[in-house]
Amino acid sequence: MGYALRDAPLNDADHKPGLPALRSSGGDGGGGMTENIEPRVRKLENDVAVISHNLAVLTVRSESFATHADVANVRTEMATMRGELTERMTFMGGEFKGEFISLRGEMALMRGELKEEMASLRGELKEEMASLRGELKEDMAALKGELKGDIVSLRGEIHETLQKAINKQTVLLLTIIPATLAAIAAVAAWFK
Repeated sequence: MGYALRDAPLNDADHKPGLPALRSSGGDGGGGMTENIEPRVRKLENDVAVISHNLAVLTVRSESFATHADVANVRTEMATMRGELTERMTFMGGEFKGEFISLRGEMALMRGELKEEMASLRGELKEEMASLRGELKEDMAALKGELKGDIVSLRGEIHETLQKAINKQTVLLLTIIPATLAAIAAVAAWFK
């Protein structure tokens, strides 16, 4: 049992969207049907044209869709690339580790050389400081000797200068006192 025209919706409220409703004009129901067939056929032709156009667009698009084989090939290529990448990273990790070990050895060697140079510099610096200390002691002893000599010489000069001043004062006093006593005696004799 297929769909018969008599089963079509009879009014606008019963029909499905996009399908025109069949109107009955009474009797056997055939009178109104011939009038509605042409618009329905036109609508059907338009829908078929739209469907054909959409089908053509989908056909063109489907040509660029990936097939199961394409997806399998991409998966295979990705697995290959992942393997190559892992292999490269492992290789590079080994190289890096080797270079790091080599660099560590070079740094240890440089550290040893630096320690030796610092010890050598420390020894040279100690020798220089000891030499400078000795020279400084010698210079200070020489300055001390010169200063003592200068003080002794200055003391001698001061002593000599004072001695001369005392001698002058003594001579002056020895000359003035007897002259003054003689003058006093003369004045005293005159008043007597």
